[in-house]
Amino acid sequence: MKNIRNILVTAILILALAMPMPAMSQNRQNNGERNRTERHQQRPATSRPGRPQPSQRPGNNRPGRPQQPQRPSDNRPQRPQQPPHHPGNNRPQRPQQPPHRPGNNHPGRPQQPPHRPPHRPSHPHNWSRPMPPPHHRHRVPRPMPPRPITPPHGYHPYVGAPALRSILGITFGTLYASALDYLFFNNYTIDGYADNTIYLSDVVLLNQSWPFATLYCNSAGRLASAQFAYYSSYNSLSRYNHIYNLLCSSYGMPLSLTTSGIARQVMWYGGGGSGYITLEFDYYDGCYHTVLSVST
Repeated sequence: MKNIRNILVTAILILALAMPMPAMSQNRQNNGERNRTERHQQRPATSRPGRPQPSQRPGNNRPGRPQQPQRPSDNRPQRPQQPPHHPGNNRPQRPQQPPHRPGNNHPGRPQQPPHRPPHRPSHPHNWSRPMPPPHHRHRVPRPMPPRPITPPHGYHPYVGAPALRSILGITFGTLYASALDYLFFNNYTIDGYADNTIYLSDVVLLNQSWPFATLYCNSAGRLASAQFAYYSSYNSLSRYNHIYNLLCSSYGMPLSLTTSGIARQVMWYGGGGSGYITLEFDYYDGCYHTVLSVST
């Protein structure tokens, strides 16, 4: 019985201790909510300063830093409008040149005439007025050698020798004025013309340059012969020998050979008896001369 009583007493104590705990917990919870509500009601609504709006916040107003002046938004002066046909380029236009003004006529600079050889006539189709060549001490046309009438005994024409029918591209028998026209339009240097004679300078023939050349027309005014002259201050047969070998290769051995001291002269017939060629070397007028003549 005693044990049962002890058990009951113990159980009653346990129940007594366990009963007020929910009430106490509930009282604590209610007290905490009541305290928070009171604190929230007692806190002033404006006790915390509000965050300034963007319009009220100073941008760069820091102490010690000068405030930058505000730039006017639309108070700038407007730029003048450019012409519609010249965007981005207000330079004045250049005056137009006259339609017939050459491109290289600078102001104050005289216009250079087209290049023409000396003594070249300005009107090539009017050859009636004679124009003698300028004087030159070495321009002394030698008389044309006489045409051989009969070949020497035992002479045989060279087979394949070219015919002598033209000189410098001009056919023998061409009229005087026509020969001048041809020479003019083919850029030969015409030094003068008079008495059915045409004077040239710096002519190339047989791959050699000749300072002087002379074309002769007969009494009928038709081209009949030509002569080419070269002069030198020293005695040298190099040019003579070179031309001699070229003529021998085309016309065979010469028809005749004449010598007198240092002077010499050789002659060839053209193919088919069409003409003759002479080559001379001589000393006169203080110089050594090599002269080539071609005639019909």
